[in-house]
Amino acid sequence: MKKTVTIVGTLVLVAAIALAVFAYHGGWGKGRGMGMGPADTQAPYCYNIPNLTPEQSAKLTELRQQHEKDVLPLRNELTAKHAELRNLWLQGNPDQAAIKAKQQEINDLRNKLQDIGTEHRLEVGKILTPEQKAQLQSSRPGWDHRSPAKRPGSRGHGRMRAW
Repeated sequence: MKKTVTIVGTLVLVAAIALAVFAYHGGWGKGRGMGMGPADTQAPYCYNIPNLTPEQSAKLTELRQQHEKDVLPLRNELTAKHAELRNLWLQGNPDQAAIKAKQQEINDLRNKLQDIGTEHRLEVGKILTPEQKAQLQSSRPGWDHRSPAKRPGSRGHGRMRAW
């Protein structure tokens, strides 16, 4: 009995420590990333824009939230279409016409998302001053001297596309 209690106690202790470690590092997934948390006052792409007025910051945040609300259903639908396409490929005798049709649906959704993203960028451009646009184009978001793996919140490489 004493041996069983010792083993169970050890397992509970190991589990508690493991739980604390995973909770600190953001869980089992890819780790912490940039997101719109409750403490964020600006959208992540606005961090490198100099001299944003409070009004501009509020408009950009509102615009970003609306954009996310608009694209979320399309992203979910795209994920579902990818799963359907994967299932079509996994069939014993894949139906070529069904696969091509599903791929076309995926391409149409991607085009819609790209169009919505273009409209969003155009709206952001209307909010910024010419000086802010120039500064944003010349900056390299997330760039520093460390390797990509060590950059906190790195969103990609290279310059942002021209407005």
